[in-house]
Amino acid sequence: MKVLIFQSKRLSYDSSWCFTEMLCRSLKRQGISVKLFLLSDDIASQEKDLRTLTRQHFDGIFDINSQLPNVMLDDRYYLDYFDSPFFHMIVDHPLHLHYSLRIPLRNYYVMCLDRYHKKYIEQYYPHIKEVFFFPFAGIPATDFIPEAAAKLPVKERPMELLFPGTYTPLDYYRQQMEAVSSSQWEIACEILSKMRHGSTETLEELYLREIASDDDFFPLKLYKSRLIDRYIREWYRESILQALLEAGIHVHVMGFRWEMFDAKNAVSHLIIHSPCSYTRQLAALTDSRIVLNVQPLFLDGPHDRVMNAMINKSVSATDDCIYLREHFTPGEDLILYDRNNPQNAAEQIQNILRNTDLLENMAQNGYCKTARMHTWDQRIENFVRKNSHLFH
Repeated sequence: MKVLIFQSKRLSYDSSWCFTEMLCRSLKRQGISVKLFLLSDDIASQEKDLRTLTRQHFDGIFDINSQLPNVMLDDRYYLDYFDSPFFHMIVDHPLHLHYSLRIPLRNYYVMCLDRYHKKYIEQYYPHIKEVFFFPFAGIPATDFIPEAAAKLPVKERPMELLFPGTYTPLDYYRQQMEAVSSSQWEIACEILSKMRHGSTETLEELYLREIASDDDFFPLKLYKSRLIDRYIREWYRESILQALLEAGIHVHVMGFRWEMFDAKNAVSHLIIHSPCSYTRQLAALTDSRIVLNVQPLFLDGPHDRVMNAMINKSVSATDDCIYLREHFTPGEDLILYDRNNPQNAAEQIQNILRNTDLLENMAQNGYCKTARMHTWDQRIENFVRKNSHLFH
C-alpha cells in the first residue's frame, strides 16, 4: 500500500508538522509506503510537480487542516484527478474549516477530534462520504528530542503548572466582532452566559437558537461568526488562569503575546517563557508537575495538551469531556475541574500539588493508560484496519 501525504498549511508553533510526522511514522510502521509533499504558498510554481503526482497511483491521500480541496487545476478540483480517497484530518472545530469542507470532491472523507464535530459535518456537509472520530493521541517528547526524557520525579520538577498556548486579549475579539456586526458581540455574551450557567449544548446548537434561523447557509453563518468561538475559549482560559494565580500557584505560560496578559494582583506568580516550537513545548512537559488544559469547547474529544501531558508523565488538569470520563478516572489518572467554578478548580489543583504522593501516582497512572491505549501508532493501526476497504 502507498499513500500520499500533503502538508498544505502550517499551524501555530509548527504543530501541523509534528502531527504530519507522527502520521507518517505510524503509517510506515504499518508497512505502508509514504510519499510526503509540501505545498507552497505559490502553488503555480509547483504545477509541474502536482501534475506528476496525478500520474502516480496512491491508495489514499492525507492532509491536516487542508487547503487542498480548494486547489484547482485546469478548471477541475485537483484532488479529483486522483482515483483514491482523500482523508482530511481536521484539528479544530469544523466551523473554522468551512471553505475546505464545502468543496464537493468525489472521494472526500474527514477525520475529526470530537464526536459532536462528526455529527456536525455529517449534517451540514452531506457530500462528504464518511466522517471518522479520530481523537488526539499522546506524543512523547523523546520521539523528537531524545534527551527530553523525564529525569526528575514529578514532585521535584521545576515548573509547578504549565500552560502551553497562545494569548489574545478579550478586547481584541470584542472589537473585531463589533466591527463585523452590531449583534455578534451580544450573541457571544448570550452564549457565554448560557455556558456559564451549565448548558451542555454545543456552540453550534446555542448559536442556531440565538439567530433563530433555519439550516439554510448555517455553516457559512457560523463560520462568519467564528470569533464567538475564539472569544469564549479565551474567556475560560483567563478565568481559570486568574484563579490559579490568585491562589498563589506559579503558572508558567509558553506561547505568543503573554506579555499582554493582565495578571491583576498576582503578576509575580506568572512566569512567561518565550514562544517555541511544538516539539520544544513537548520537552517542557517533562519539566512540569501539572499541565493545564482548557478545552477549546470540545465536549467529546480531548485536546492534545491532555494526551501529551500524560504520555510525558506529567499530571493533566483539564475541564470536563465525555471521552476523558470514558477512558480515564478523575482523581486517579488526571484532574478534572469544573470550568464554571474556577476558584474551586484552583483549590483542587493546589491540594494535589501539596499531596506529592498522589501527584506521583496520578502521573504514573495517566502515563500507563495513555501509553497502553492512546498512542499515534494505535490510532493509525485501528484506522487502517477498520477502513482497509477504502484504500485502493
